[in-house]
Amino acid sequence: MATNMIGSSKAPELSMTADDAAMIDHLPAEQATALARSLQRQERQLIARKVLSAARIGHAVYDEMLLSGHQTNAHTTGAVDKAATGKVSTALGVSVPHATAWMTLSFLLSTLPTVTAAFLAGDQSLDRIRIIANEIGVLSDDDVRAFAETRALQLAERNQADTTLRDQVVEMVIALDPDGAADRREEAAARDQNVRVRRDTNGHCSISVYAPGEMGAHLAARIAKMISERICPRDPRRQGQVQVAAFAEIQGLPGAQLSCECGRADCSRAIPLPEEPSGLTDLDIDVDGVATDPSDDVDADADVTDDPETITDDADCAATDAVEAQPDTDTDSDSQLSLSLITDPSGQREARLEYFGVVDDAHARSLISSGQLVTVTEFPTLDIPSINTTTSLDRIPAAWRRLDDPFPATPIDPTGHGGHFLPPSGALTYRIPAWLREKIIELDGTCRYPHCGRPASECQIDHLVKFVHQDPITGGWTVEFNLMPLCTPDHQRKHMGLLIPTMLSDRAVIWRDPVTGETITTYPR
Repeated sequence: MATNMIGSSKAPELSMTADDAAMIDHLPAEQATALARSLQRQERQLIARKVLSAARIGHAVYDEMLLSGHQTNAHTTGAVDKAATGKVSTALGVSVPHATAWMTLSFLLSTLPTVTAAFLAGDQSLDRIRIIANEIGVLSDDDVRAFAETRALQLAERNQADTTLRDQVVEMVIALDPDGAADRREEAAARDQNVRVRRDTNGHCSISVYAPGEMGAHLAARIAKMISERICPRDPRRQGQVQVAAFAEIQGLPGAQLSCECGRADCSRAIPLPEEPSGLTDLDIDVDGVATDPSDDVDADADVTDDPETITDDADCAATDAVEAQPDTDTDSDSQLSLSLITDPSGQREARLEYFGVVDDAHARSLISSGQLVTVTEFPTLDIPSINTTTSLDRIPAAWRRLDDPFPATPIDPTGHGGHFLPPSGALTYRIPAWLREKIIELDGTCRYPHCGRPASECQIDHLVKFVHQDPITGGWTVEFNLMPLCTPDHQRKHMGLLIPTMLSDRAVIWRDPVTGETITTYPR
């Protein structure tokens, strides 16, 4: 079907009849899965051809205007671009931004033959192709760009979130062209920085800001800090509602104040009434450091009695020791907030800014020189094999090295003892020490469940093999190779037994479907 489309004057049409719908409705799950995967691939192939065909419509306008010797005037900037995108917009009945995005992608793909082939074959989604093209299409050296194409597509094959893929590809581009990355950051500041507030439906608006990464990171950190200090897990609102309430207070909306709405008189995070002394008492931070969705109130390992007020939660048992001081509501939160800039003296990894991601060297230096905005820490030592490459690199991202490991990783022992014969110090204690929690966060980077990109700092730290409180030596131990970050919903899915995890010696995790036997592998960031 996809092959016949090119060169045919009549585009094929797909339709589903009532008989098709009835047939699908009665398919066994295995056959439905196979059909959905086949249709997904066909859909991607059609989208690729749609994007390239849309771009050809625009390019025809370019050619026509150039041949006619069209002259622009002072009152019409970018006339050719506007004509081309306008033609695509009207021809296909889409918005101008959509038409512009398709034409931009087509232009980038013109220098990326390997990525284009994968796009046409339906190997990757439009979103993943766009991520790869946007990031590596800026590389000017042909050999370097071709090298990056292969690497990026290998990373795209992994069962990880699009946000994780973007982070890895950005790290790759910085390693390949650090000076160019710094230049492009400065160019983007001059060209694209903006704040837009648009009216939306139901009395709401949408706010979009294109700003330096540290500004977004600082805002995200402030919101997370406010929620962790003031909102308990029993607050009935969705997480998004709580975040908007925090943002309202941060921006100084008159009368806006973030406070817990659980309604419990003994809520430890309630803001005291004005006549009471200021300050919060009995701070109880969740293991993931932020308030959770009400639907995720109780961890999957929790023992819930018949009394809904009595809950023993893994999150409570595993609360980190890292936060000991009580928050002082009389002190400006900005003065207390310092983001973590994580560097790697060994040169294996690019610097990372907490709540943002990878940054280039020049950006990292500017953050360090900015004063109290960041606190500099170091990555844990990584034991990653070296690779051979014809490309000259000062740094080689860790994710690449795992792609070329000549010695396949092997499973860690299934007992959950992490390869230890005797339990090391702390292995038989359920509570995870702060230093080990931070190490797991930095090693793994994100939630380890398939296709989840939730930052590890916002996740719970889960024992792959369950810790046995009654007899700790018989269950999984609190050791590095029996711990991984899982966001609350995925933590619960794991304990439902939908997928069974096994960790490998390189911290890859193989998830096995106990019904079909199929496996999915996830990797550290």
